Formats: sequence, structure tokens, C-alpha cells
Amino acid sequence: MPEVVQLAKRQAAVMHATASTEELPATFERIFPAVFAALTEQGVTEMGHVIAVYHTMDANQMSLSAGIEVGDGVEVAEPLVLLEMPACDAVKADHYGPYDTLYQTHESIWPFVQELGREPIAGPTERYITDPEAEPDPSKWHTEILLPLQ
Repeated sequence: MPEVVQLAKRQAAVMHATASTEELPATFERIFPAVFAALTEQGVTEMGHVIAVYHTMDANQMSLSAGIEVGDGVEVAEPLVLLEMPACDAVKADHYGPYDTLYQTHESIWPFVQELGREPIAGPTERYITDPEAEPDPSKWHTEILLPLQ
């Protein structure tokens, strides 16, 4: 069940990409290890969850930033970009299960936002709480979907 939460200001080291729905898994398989390797090479040790921030979303093409949350004061160098996310209210929905069913949780957010009478200020963020390498059972994977609100 979606709920409204207060998000603190946060930042992530990311790479930008465009991908279709079909290309999304391969895009993430390429970007997430590259971001981790670049952060490690740059000496960054304060890393949080893996995230994907969708700037535009439709069935044919998505514009997104994918990467890893980092602590305040962390500076990154190419090929990474620092994505600043402001403090704000957001709708949060928890998804438990494989990634190919995330769209169902995304869809559950919109009626809730309409009931609130509020508008999003940015696209949704997927915050991957469970590491699939540590938990091989996809039914136990936990992902937070966050939609920033005005």
C-alpha cells in the first residue's frame, strides 16, 4: 500500500542512459557494475543502495540515471555524474518480488497520487534494497519505489 513519506536530501553517483523496456535489464547489467568499479577506483567507501531514477518513462523509450547512493560531500569524476535529489514529500510503495513485476507496483502509485490531489515533481526512483547476489530467491527481493511530490 502506498504511503506518503518525507525524503531527506540525498545524492547518487550515476551514469545516464536511454533504454527500451526490453533493453532495461542489459542496461542495468552494464551500468551498475561500472558505477561500483568507478566509485571504488575513485576511493569512495561510503556507498548506499543501488538506484534507478526515471526521468521519462514510456513503453518504447526511457531516459534514466542508474547508480549508487553516496554520502554527503562525496565528489565523483568521469565517467560518473553526481545526481542531487532534494528533500521532499514522496509516495513510497514497497515491492516484493522479481523485477519483471515492478510495473504493477508502479501502476498502484498513480491512483494514490490522484486521491492526494498532488503532482509529482520528478519521475519515480527505484531503490533496490535487496542485493540479488546475496538473496537468490526473487520472491524475497525488496524494492522501494519513490515518487517525489510537489
